[in-house]
Amino acid sequence: MTPVSFKGLSLGSGIPKICVPITGADSNTVIGQAGEAVSSAADLAEWRLDYFNDLEDTASIISTANRLIEILGDLPLIITLRDRAEGGKRQIADADYLNLYTQLVARTEVTAIDVEWQRDPTITAQLITLTRAHQVRTIISHHEFEHTPTKAVMVDQLTKMAQLNGDVVKLAVMPASNEDVLNLMVSTHEASQQFSQPIITMAMGSLGAVTRVAGQTFNSVMTFATTSNLSAPGQLTVDQTRQILKIIAQ
Repeated sequence: MTPVSFKGLSLGSGIPKICVPITGADSNTVIGQAGEAVSSAADLAEWRLDYFNDLEDTASIISTANRLIEILGDLPLIITLRDRAEGGKRQIADADYLNLYTQLVARTEVTAIDVEWQRDPTITAQLITLTRAHQVRTIISHHEFEHTPTKAVMVDQLTKMAQLNGDVVKLAVMPASNEDVLNLMVSTHEASQQFSQPIITMAMGSLGAVTRVAGQTFNSVMTFATTSNLSAPGQLTVDQTRQILKIIAQ
């Protein structure tokens, strides 16, 4: 695994980095949550754009993104437009998905965007090419909200995402048993030996909470925690996560 720099933050070296979600429905709430992120012990922030009320108002989104980046300062910003099929709040057509990300990459200094693996491959390829031209990172992601695939399938999913040549790959699953949680951890470790991109994985819900703090053990480089705004089931607070990560790293 080769570490990747997110605005000077090294993903893939040291303890897993902590990312906080920004999930406001309007610009004022987004800006307020950005202030909370800066005041927390988080390493970076993720703006979940699918929570935003008016996805048709591109000018407002660009303006909010630029203000957000200004407030976050040295904290890297990931922008994520999550489709309902992947656990998000909106159903987003491929053309709209491509257009909005294109505008954000071209007109803001966003650090990274999250690109869904299951999108049309031509959309994914266009976005990876675009981000490289603008020195923006890509996280290629996939979410299994109904179950946890077998170890072989998870390794295959991570490997196929890596083959798209984004910067980081991400897989989230919903466990039904302790075995599912262990299988995710083993699959992540195995996949990390097979390609160079850093990997982010987690098992969601309370059953999978251990995967959010033990990433250094199985080679998951980032975890998601909350100040007050949950964006996925099972998230711990930033302070809880930081404390546990420090204890494990001793």
